[in-house]
Amino acid sequence: MKNPYAIYVNCDGAMDYRKGNPSGIGFVINFPESIELSPIEISSGTYIKGNIEQLEIEALIQAIKETNRVFKDHSEKLKNINTIIFITDRYGLNDKEKTSPFRIREWRRNGWRNHEGKPIKNHKLLDVLDKERQKLAASARSRVNIEWRRRKENKRADQLAKSVKGAGLPIFKLQKKLEKIGKRKFDGPEIDYKQFRVRDEVHVNIFLKDAVQDQWEVWAEICGGKNLGNKPEFSPQYLG
Repeated sequence: MKNPYAIYVNCDGAMDYRKGNPSGIGFVINFPESIELSPIEISSGTYIKGNIEQLEIEALIQAIKETNRVFKDHSEKLKNINTIIFITDRYGLNDKEKTSPFRIREWRRNGWRNHEGKPIKNHKLLDVLDKERQKLAASARSRVNIEWRRRKENKRADQLAKSVKGAGLPIFKLQKKLEKIGKRKFDGPEIDYKQFRVRDEVHVNIFLKDAVQDQWEVWAEICGGKNLGNKPEFSPQYLG
């Protein structure tokens, strides 16, 4: 059951794996039925030189900024709101996994490295996300959560993101260092690493490497078997 005193914001990013990775983001701000405000739908792009996780984080950042503006414009109508929930369909970006403000603060104190000393990917975007989230929580006097939902529950945000990828809008570079290793052969989705068993042999094609502070990650796709064409969720792997 939905919280009648909560705003729900569906966020998504979309990417084409063509030259430059033209991409877009979209989000929908949904208000409780008791508040006389229509849903707000926004899409923006085109983004280049990024990856899908960066697009998803950027969608959250822009959605948080827009929600903050809405609160400033409609403070009286929204005075009873106690929770703002931002929804992502990328599991790794929910508060339990990566975007928890407590976790981000710990990484910031540790020089953007985890407890194993490994660099945190997309730390600059996560830093912005955390700061914008704090601004919204203060101005709205509400809890601000980031939660995961299945892709089918995020359909409209996905449509908005796809509608502007490569649409000739202003270009924003999300990442400075991204190197193509080989041609991507397939366009399959990510699959959960839990589908694999110990000692399973998986043949992959590595098509991209991505700078993560002073290290690299590699991106791969499966080249045989029942998961042909899909990207394993356990890639990328860090390379020193």
